[in-house]
Amino acid sequence: MNNLRNELAQYIEQGVIPPYQYSYPPRSTYRPLDEGAWDAREVWARDLGNHQVPELNLYLHVPFCRYKCGFCNLYTVISTDQELYDAYTDALCTQIRDHAEVIQARRLRTVYIGGGTPSLLGTRHFEKIFDTLGSVYPNWRSTVEEVAVEATPDSIVADPEGFGRLLQLGLTRANIGIQSLVPQEIREAGRGQAGEDTIRRAVGIAHERGLPDLSTDLIMGFAGQTPESWRHSVDELAKLAPTTVSTYFLTVRPDAWFSRTGSYQYMWKPELYERYDYAREVFTAHGYVQEGSVRYKKPGRGGYVQKVLTFHGVPLLGLGVGARSYTSVLDYMTGSVKPSLTEVAQYIDQAKAHTLRPTTGFVLTPEERARKRLVLDTFDLDLAELDRSGLDAITDEVAAVLDAAESNGLVHRVGPGRIQLTPKGFKYRDVLSWMFYSGRVKDLDREYYEGLHEVNARARRNMGTPVRITGITGARETA
Repeated sequence: MNNLRNELAQYIEQGVIPPYQYSYPPRSTYRPLDEGAWDAREVWARDLGNHQVPELNLYLHVPFCRYKCGFCNLYTVISTDQELYDAYTDALCTQIRDHAEVIQARRLRTVYIGGGTPSLLGTRHFEKIFDTLGSVYPNWRSTVEEVAVEATPDSIVADPEGFGRLLQLGLTRANIGIQSLVPQEIREAGRGQAGEDTIRRAVGIAHERGLPDLSTDLIMGFAGQTPESWRHSVDELAKLAPTTVSTYFLTVRPDAWFSRTGSYQYMWKPELYERYDYAREVFTAHGYVQEGSVRYKKPGRGGYVQKVLTFHGVPLLGLGVGARSYTSVLDYMTGSVKPSLTEVAQYIDQAKAHTLRPTTGFVLTPEERARKRLVLDTFDLDLAELDRSGLDAITDEVAAVLDAAESNGLVHRVGPGRIQLTPKGFKYRDVLSWMFYSGRVKDLDREYYEGLHEVNARARRNMGTPVRITGITGARETA
């Protein structure tokens, strides 16, 4: 245990910055499933038996963007083709109807339309999506606690009336990507169409229209960012008073454009934790409370309900090309992890023909189910809940990690079985989370990203051998 305690202390002292842990196992561990081996209805029927209270988060993926941000490695494609938007919306609605049995068997808690830039869709598209949802779950507006959509500042400014119509349809939260309030950094992110003035106008529209929860974000680590420019963004965003703020460490992956520019490494410098400290100080001083390691919210108004529920183990049904579904049996996608317009077209055809099947994913053993909760939910976790998931297989390992975390001031023990992160634990949560990863998940994650690095000639030339390309350590890590 002393070795593990010292190891964790060294990671903290070194200021290691692993990727933000928002899912487990991560998408990088998904592999092709045996053809015909998995049927979505069977997966969800088995999942239902693993929950005492049947609940559901619904995620709808819209992959379209006008431009690609330099740090993005999500499932997105560049298109403004309205006919494609029409066909995609029809396919998404078909998929909703095809999953009526799954949705109806559970209490629907949240609806989140992400992407991509879903706000590129027109009012008629959203009306069709919501009408379709109402046809399979009539009282969804009464039971759902959060209806969220992702948007860019320029898409809101371009169509404020359309944004207002979304509020009439039941929107409660909009995630508006900001990243910075420094013009040079906005351009560096690839967001030149959403300059500082556009950002401020979009925030103003959201406030004027009465959006219940405006969620924004800032990123630490852009090339050219200084402690002074970071403080400027934090101070200015606090003045704009969104209800939710997320502050992310920049993670550069081999499948993102930033890996090709020569301006970045895969892991950033430890002094970025000082920027974390400044953001936490400012936002808490402005009345925000910390909801997670990256997120601050105004009490009673802000927050990210779907993420919190997913971390707590509520399953998520992901529909649309590139969408992931999280169950207690199988985490899966109906497609590959590599976005393309060709695959979008295939998705539309298969949805129309009702032939979509889980094709890529990760099978969850009881042990991996327990690890999922430990990776995601140490903010406030009753270990007794994990006894039903497979904790017994890794009890000694988990106890050793938690003892090391407690000795380093990262967790409180509350009662006999509940753990909670301390303020220091919030700060280093991703370091602690990585220590709960299974060896298999670490190996698959590393294999995926090092494979991408090998075929990225510009990244190899600019970055050399991968250094901490995943997690805390890497098989080929260099000093």
